[in-house]
Amino acid sequence: MLLADWIAVAVLAVALLLGLIAGFAGGLRFFTGGIFGIIISIIVCYFLYGVVSDWSFVNDLLVKLKDSVSAGNNVFTDFLINIHFEVIVLCIVMFIVIQILRIIIVKIIAGVMEINNPVFKVINKLLGMALMVAVAFMLGLIVFQIIYWVGGESAQQVTDAFENSVLKLDWLYENNPLRSMVDYFASVI
Repeated sequence: MLLADWIAVAVLAVALLLGLIAGFAGGLRFFTGGIFGIIISIIVCYFLYGVVSDWSFVNDLLVKLKDSVSAGNNVFTDFLINIHFEVIVLCIVMFIVIQILRIIIVKIIAGVMEINNPVFKVINKLLGMALMVAVAFMLGLIVFQIIYWVGGESAQQVTDAFENSVLKLDWLYENNPLRSMVDYFASVI
């Protein structure tokens, strides 16, 4: 096994240990609270904006909002119309709704997972381990993507270090799913 394989095994062991200690409820609270929760809510807003903005009643409300502001006919209202303030208002409302839903859902799931029952305790610990392994895997993919973006000699050194990896890190680096998403969005733009 290569040094990179041993590092991957160590990261996996630490993730499993953290998941066992924190449990699913603790891990969920950590990754959905604070700055992580805000980032998650922003990402969800980004993905849901296209769906919500296509709803007819939302379009009607946005048109009424824009018409009521444009009736003012002054420099400030012209500025608001130029920056498409109705889109900003929609995103702010979506963000607030998503934040509230996120808090409610996390409290419900955490409450269920922390029931003082031996079966739920085991399920909480197992799901916590799975959550931490998934987070470690995603962080690894993000690190691989950053190395890919940096490119040059750094990327070549990583490719060489992963060559003939028992855990197939070389394959994972070359076939990083994040790479295809970024390349797709770059080609569209």
